[in-house]
Amino acid sequence: MKSHSSCKLMFLVLICLTLMGTSNAQDTQRVEIFGGYSLLHDNSMLYPSTVFNGWDGSATVFVNHWLGVTGDVSGHYGSETQVIPALPGGTAGKFRLSSSAYTFMLGPHFTYRRSRYAPFAQALFGGYHLQSTGTLLVPVMCGPPVTCGGPINESMVQRGFAMALGGGLDIDLGHGISLRPVQAEYLLRRAVEVLPNNGSFFSFVYYVNSFRYSTGIVFHFGRHLEKN
Repeated sequence: MKSHSSCKLMFLVLICLTLMGTSNAQDTQRVEIFGGYSLLHDNSMLYPSTVFNGWDGSATVFVNHWLGVTGDVSGHYGSETQVIPALPGGTAGKFRLSSSAYTFMLGPHFTYRRSRYAPFAQALFGGYHLQSTGTLLVPVMCGPPVTCGGPINESMVQRGFAMALGGGLDIDLGHGISLRPVQAEYLLRRAVEVLPNNGSFFSFVYYVNSFRYSTGIVFHFGRHLEKN
């Protein structure tokens, strides 16, 4: 009899846990705010560097349990010190190249909620702002005290279309907070170069393929939306 009662109790506990899991799966708050560390793998921004550290932040407003609209902003930074070869009888110089890239994108966000886990996918479209700066650290010397010259401080700015396709996983930690251990996206940038050609100029369009990886914390706000 005691064994039969224990089985009933365990059965009731399992039912309660199942209902709790179902309740969590059906529970969606109107707004999600994400922020955290981001890494960009790009081979066009700053040779020979290909990995850039930065941040990523986004806000998602849900229209129902699984569909939302996400606005995303990110920034990535890197620098590289290079040597200017010395001329005969002189000394080498040094200059630093620095690059910073920002993206501003908006698009649909799709989430599948199951208990504590919420894998998602999103497609974002917008633009980017890329700035590269060269700074002369040590000028090339032909022989003291004559300076042969070298790169001077100058900047280049590039803007254009950007698109990110990917997704990730959120893990509910309770109290309106989730952990996003991974968000991985393919990032496309459209670039336009203006080049001289026999006294005139022509535009050259090319596309840059890169990858963005982010991780951080998600905060949930607003009223709860029931599963349809």
